[in-house]
Amino acid sequence: MASELQRRLRERQELDRMLRDASGIVTAHTLTSECVPDRVLETVRGFWEMSTEPTATLSDDVPPERLGSWVEQLLTRHGFHTAAFLFTDLDLAPWIEFRMPPAWFTSIRQARDAPWVFLAHDLGTVAAVSEQEYRFEFFVAHVELVTRP
Repeated sequence: MASELQRRLRERQELDRMLRDASGIVTAHTLTSECVPDRVLETVRGFWEMSTEPTATLSDDVPPERLGSWVEQLLTRHGFHTAAFLFTDLDLAPWIEFRMPPAWFTSIRQARDAPWVFLAHDLGTVAAVSEQEYRFEFFVAHVELVTRP
């Protein structure tokens, strides 16, 4: 019981830090795990498989602003425009919404270390950026949403 309470406290502190570090772009809107289709995280797990080729790559020796513009351009190209969700890996708030003004990625990078996983508002597109040896890799997929009768 005490360890669960300690875990929750650590998560609260980590979430508060993330929200502070990205305060200029995060909103008060979050998504719980129950709100996000299982296919989203299954798709993300597929990104990390060795056999999966990234959609795009970028050398890891670029300046931070170049990485930021690369991520922003790729997400825009794939339908992310004014706002999206960022995966936090925290049970307390697994997905936090953020606005996408120019140069928004700088705030995301301050708030969370790689990998960065993004989810479109309609929950139908998921993208991720990971830092690998010598390069950044960008993955994107459209998630087929199953509607229930």
